Amino acid sequence: MKAGRSTPGGVPAARQQQAREIAAARSELGVLLFTLDPALPQAELAQQLAEQFAELQLPSRVATAGPQRVAAVMDGSFTGIDVLVVLGDAGADTEDRLMELVEWLLANGRGALAENLIFAQLGQPPKHRPVPAFARVVLERNFAAEARKSGLRFPWAASSHPSWELAGAVLDYATGLGAE
Repeated sequence: MKAGRSTPGGVPAARQQQAREIAAARSELGVLLFTLDPALPQAELAQQLAEQFAELQLPSRVATAGPQRVAAVMDGSFTGIDVLVVLGDAGADTEDRLMELVEWLLANGRGALAENLIFAQLGQPPKHRPVPAFARVVLERNFAAEARKSGLRFPWAASSHPSWELAGAVLDYATGLGAE
């Protein structure tokens, strides 16, 4: 789904409509950003999502966890989650780690999370390698470094951020569009 036209504040109009639908259906949108590698910019991405949802005036909770699954369970990270975003890179073993997480979710009674999984991949995958069979959003590999160099705290926040792709994928799943 394309984001469509933007409002004067820079928010895509289609995303505003989705946010209203979600807010009418639930009191809060629960999103878990689970990283497969602790070196990835998980906090920055979680902040980006939280700011985009706030701009949409969508009550939400964006939590972070990973890569240790058991620690995440002990912390209660997997409860109250509507959409699971798994953050990985374009490395050779990323798909294996992603599939291990999915198998673990299914084996531990969290099938709904495995069904509502979005794979946020930092960097383009190498050509001639199959991509995971999940909703996938490709992010620039250096987006966190570019944010720090720009001098702005979060240059993608408010109307200045260039991409609503990940937030849009989360909204699509939350409104049932991602399951198609």
